[in-house]
Amino acid sequence: METIINTGLLKENLKILQNSRSWSDGLIDKLEEFISNSDDYDLFRVNPIRFSIENDISESDGIDLFLWASKLNLFEMNWELLCPACGDHIQSFRHLNTMQDKIFCSLCQCERIAALDDWIQVTFTINSKIRHIRFHQPENLSINEFIFQYHFTRDAKAYEGGPEKSRLLGTVTKDTAFIARLEKETFEFDLQDGLLIVYDFLNNRGLNLMISPELSVDGQDVDITYVKNDFEINQPQINSGRVKFTVENKSDSRLALGLFLIPSEILANMDEDATVIMDPYLDGKKLLTSQTFRDLFRNELIQGNEGINVKDLTVLFTDLKGSTELYDRVGDLKAFNLVNQHFESLAKVIVRNRGAIVKTIGDAVMATFSNPLDSVKAATEIVEDLNQFNRQHGGENIIIKIGVHKGSSIAVTLNDRLDYFGQTVNVAARVQGLADAEEIYITDSVYEIEEIQDEISDYTIIPERAKLKGIQEEMDVYKVLIGNSQSTMSI
Repeated sequence: METIINTGLLKENLKILQNSRSWSDGLIDKLEEFISNSDDYDLFRVNPIRFSIENDISESDGIDLFLWASKLNLFEMNWELLCPACGDHIQSFRHLNTMQDKIFCSLCQCERIAALDDWIQVTFTINSKIRHIRFHQPENLSINEFIFQYHFTRDAKAYEGGPEKSRLLGTVTKDTAFIARLEKETFEFDLQDGLLIVYDFLNNRGLNLMISPELSVDGQDVDITYVKNDFEINQPQINSGRVKFTVENKSDSRLALGLFLIPSEILANMDEDATVIMDPYLDGKKLLTSQTFRDLFRNELIQGNEGINVKDLTVLFTDLKGSTELYDRVGDLKAFNLVNQHFESLAKVIVRNRGAIVKTIGDAVMATFSNPLDSVKAATEIVEDLNQFNRQHGGENIIIKIGVHKGSSIAVTLNDRLDYFGQTVNVAARVQGLADAEEIYITDSVYEIEEIQDEISDYTIIPERAKLKGIQEEMDVYKVLIGNSQSTMSI
């Protein structure tokens, strides 16, 4: 099929993209090459982290690139709900406010609640106005493209270092076919003892048939009917050996049928709770901790009042100490300018360390990070940058306090913006309240990470037990003294 590209529109939008911000050398050229010369499948549900690895750019640059490209209508962003057991795309949502977090895969009977950092994948597909790909019209795909490429994510592996889950499924596939409404199709093949799955990928309905080890000498004829949104079968037992299936579609919709045989020896070793192994991918949490996403897609909000769970989020709070005295000491105008310059510097440090500002509350700032190590790097840089800032402005004009905590949370929409709710946020705010000038307080959940201990090893660290307001039990916390770089742990 001839590749159809709107070259004029592509060039025009790439020029705008080039000027939107500072990009690494040649990155926009790489994107143009990717759009112009890639296979259709490679432009469908693009994983920006895979793109980053393949093009030797930073992960944050890769995510920013596709966010900007989506804002400029080069790509379309989608929120994908994945099956943990097989990697099937259960549902695809164009916007966050339409997304559901309930997973049910009728193929493998997997049921659970997704979290922003657990089985929610954000992907990018080329805009049909830029380049048409056959995946824009799934009804025109071949049956194998529809099942193995349209349905299953290529990022799901059967096991660590193993093949794609869809390829493994291909090894147990007996046959596939589309069956038009009010039509029938015949399939004939040999069976051994195990589980035969007859599954329709268009209507998400299936039939599981246990195959007996008893060998049928004469062959078997089995009739299966799809009617009233379900499968009916005329034969309760099917033996091993040659079997002829006649599948009749008595519904008003087309079927996309797959027949898969899982041998008994594989069934015996299957773990019902096993999940696929995912290659690195852009999940919902990582996207919401991108400042670029928050700046470009302010209208992407979570529907309703329930929110979506985040299994592990790092929250950083900062606050200024003595800001009232600062305004009194240096005057309103100078104090206002100093505080604004501080906030600008703080924001740059947070973004540089792959975090995002959620909100400001007076002189306080709440930021979130996908990786706790990034939050601690940001915290130490904020204090050190502020010390330098104060020296440049003739003394200790601004004093900052910082607290960091990690744990589960709930992403919600509050005051028309994405926010977070829960005890993790409360603890992070309370821990920040323990800090004094040039101090960072981190909780045990943050400190216990070995890479973080290495990161703060040049500073004086004082372990404490703290009773936080609203928290029933005392908590282990660690005071990090940025003004003392002695690589010591004080007891």
